Amino acid sequence: MVRRVPDVAASPVSPHPARDMPSDPRLSAVLCLAIFLAALNVFAATPFYPQMAHDLQTTVPLLGQIVTLLALLSAGLGLVVGPLADRSGYRRPLVIGVLAIGLALLGTGLAPAYPVLLGLSLLMGLGDALVYGLAFAFAAAHFPGAAQRRLMSWMVAAISLAPIIGVPLLGALGGITTWRVALILGGLATILSAWVVAATVPPDARQHDTPLRLSTFLQAYAPIMGHPVSLRWFAVSALRATWWYGLLVYLGAFLAVTFGLQATAISLVYPLVGGAFAVGSLMAGGRLGARWPRITIAAASLAGGLLMGLMLRSPDLRLVLVLLPLLALAAAFWGVGAVAQLATESPAEAGTTMVLNSSLLNLGAAGGAVLGGVLISVGSYAALGIGLTVVAMVASFLAWWPAAVAGRLRGAADREDG
Repeated sequence: MVRRVPDVAASPVSPHPARDMPSDPRLSAVLCLAIFLAALNVFAATPFYPQMAHDLQTTVPLLGQIVTLLALLSAGLGLVVGPLADRSGYRRPLVIGVLAIGLALLGTGLAPAYPVLLGLSLLMGLGDALVYGLAFAFAAAHFPGAAQRRLMSWMVAAISLAPIIGVPLLGALGGITTWRVALILGGLATILSAWVVAATVPPDARQHDTPLRLSTFLQAYAPIMGHPVSLRWFAVSALRATWWYGLLVYLGAFLAVTFGLQATAISLVYPLVGGAFAVGSLMAGGRLGARWPRITIAAASLAGGLLMGLMLRSPDLRLVLVLLPLLALAAAFWGVGAVAQLATESPAEAGTTMVLNSSLLNLGAAGGAVLGGVLISVGSYAALGIGLTVVAMVASFLAWWPAAVAGRLRGAADREDG
């Protein structure tokens, strides 16, 4: 008799069950605030690049490389941060991360020269590595079932609030004063937020008597390396970052080159995209995303790829403005679904899982920027549409394949039993 294959794809069981937390809206709000600040860490200075370049005697492209350096530093630090937080707890490093973001914003506002900004990218990378991944790790470790997925959907939605609310607010403040005053005040507000996080997030009672060695980190990642389903979800998450940021980085240039839009008109498009992304994130935390998670993620990546290919080949601005919110909805369902599946199915600790996912998101975003630049230089925006569609198709296949394989194996076992 052939042994039945368990339907792990259809009914995943978390290897590290979440502990029930008291229903406290303040805790959920603070975790969303932390994610918002992690996103603002990336976007805060971008509206001021022309003024900063003039005042610091550098160029806008060089300022843009600070974000690239931030992403790479965060990706590397994340490989260490996750296992360490699983040993010591998530609250303290989360507070340190928010504090690092605040000090980086404050330092940027006070920076006398470009080399100082390069040094501050270390703080930015540390803050990103600690805050983004560990906020999700806390949600994965302490909130069960539907409450976990709902909170994660709110947290993903909070990312979009940085360009919708945070950046315009800083920009308006900088217009009234200067870019330095805006970033200094933003840094001080973030430092105050670190105190709010410390006062709200309950401490973890985690202690390990074993000494910290290189083998500690290898053992932390060993369960993931031996778990193909988790590896596929990490790939789906990274491909989503490649696809989504491959569009966002070049969206403004696409609108300017193809339709002749000016900067003021282009700036109005981003809140449209961010608002749709926030709505999609909240929808993904409901029954639709939870009932058929693999099908939902596969369908979202498939639809998003096809819509992006169509949009980047469209000569009609009205059609583009209709398709962009639909793309944002697909990206949100894709993003919430992938992180929720990792929280449920990964055999590793929550900190290791979520911070590794954050590192891969950073690498995927950097890869999307590089891939997009190559495709545009080779074949303009039509080539970008084709290339990003292929990325989405691969992600759709990876999201659907584990369930399809498990179903075929289970069917074969049932036939043999019969």
